[in-house]
Amino acid sequence: MQGSNSSVFDSELYSSLFTQPEMKQIWSDENLIHCWLLFESTIATVQAELNIIPTQAANEIVEICSSIEIDWVRLASETQVVGMAIKPLVDQITDSGTPGVKKYLHWGCTTQDLLDSALAMRMKQTLILVRRQLMELGEYLKTMTLRHKSTVMVARTNSMDASATTWGLQVSSYLGEVTRHIQRLDNLYPNAITGLYGGAVGNLSSVGHAGMETRKKLMEALGLSTPIGMMNASQDNVVQAIQFFALVHGTLCRIANDVENMGRASIAEVREGEGGGGSSTMPHKTNPRASNMIQTFSRLGWMYASGSTNLLDQQDIRAASMRVLNWSILPESALVLSTSLERASRLIKHLVVNEQRMRENFSASKNFIMSESVSMRLAEKIGRDQGYSIMKNLMKDADGSQDLQQLALNCKQIREILEEDEIISACDPSSYLGANDKLIDETVAYFDDLATEINI
Repeated sequence: MQGSNSSVFDSELYSSLFTQPEMKQIWSDENLIHCWLLFESTIATVQAELNIIPTQAANEIVEICSSIEIDWVRLASETQVVGMAIKPLVDQITDSGTPGVKKYLHWGCTTQDLLDSALAMRMKQTLILVRRQLMELGEYLKTMTLRHKSTVMVARTNSMDASATTWGLQVSSYLGEVTRHIQRLDNLYPNAITGLYGGAVGNLSSVGHAGMETRKKLMEALGLSTPIGMMNASQDNVVQAIQFFALVHGTLCRIANDVENMGRASIAEVREGEGGGGSSTMPHKTNPRASNMIQTFSRLGWMYASGSTNLLDQQDIRAASMRVLNWSILPESALVLSTSLERASRLIKHLVVNEQRMRENFSASKNFIMSESVSMRLAEKIGRDQGYSIMKNLMKDADGSQDLQQLALNCKQIREILEEDEIISACDPSSYLGANDKLIDETVAYFDDLATEINI
């Protein structure tokens, strides 16, 4: 019935806000069944190659797995009774299959082999997509970094005006984080895509002496990493991936926070340029909806990361109750990350930067934020402590009628130490950018070096 969905991920109203199409397809029931069928046909093929089951039976299994029309109503009904969908799926296949299928399908397998291997297949698809999205966001950040390499702005620390910087340097710090996330992804990728094949209790007893070779060939054929030892009770690889997603959310939330704060009317240095975000009652108001949604996704991602360690609460060979949590935590965490990355790329791509306002905002503090620059010029001649004290006293007694440059030029004590052109230069934000260009260049090179590598 229209309007009956209750989850934001499937809601007719909200799903487009909370899902990215490719990631939604990866974690769809359709792809899940596809992965299970692929596992069944692949294990049969491998077992035939190793003379564990007849080649004819393997061919028949491959054929039925590629052609079967799933009865979704029956599958759902039987899953409700069994609690897992693997046996109901196997029953449907055998009911439609030949005698060879009925005899050899699912040979030596257990439900967990399919569950964990299919999860690894979809994790592989997920990480490939996330890496591509991180690279896309990185390219947008790189373009903005270089475009605004010399765009001077007020640097803020602890939410207060601090000194001078450039918008390019600030954006480059986002780029640096994104680059490190790509490295993290590449490092965790081999473990995160580890499949499973071990039979009922993980010791491969059901396939005898050929168990280790069967497992190796199966994982190679599925494009997954081969497990080392028995991993039936282990979910650390899954948890690691979800925790990694949380780190990426940290960067995206930071970007969203900065855009939201810098977009306030009193600051007006940037604004979202995608359109939308209108108020239902105030005609003048345009809300930062991209930033708001990214902030929401971050909180969801951190919630999933916090809950993901429950997957590690296992005992004996395996326990189902905690493992079932990954049916919800992993797909949803992947969806919100991918959607947030897509939204962040659009945000940066369309971000409107007001360079003039960035420069004008130095006047909010009467250019007092250049005090360190002047005190360091004084320090070169009379020492840091004395230079700092002169500037501290100068501003303490200021009545707000003059900016820093005027105060310094009118200060007899300072004029005895610095020439007029030295004072003017020290009060110019563009003269106090330090290693701005080199810091930007090394960050961009760091990203470019990673972009040229083929890691996954």
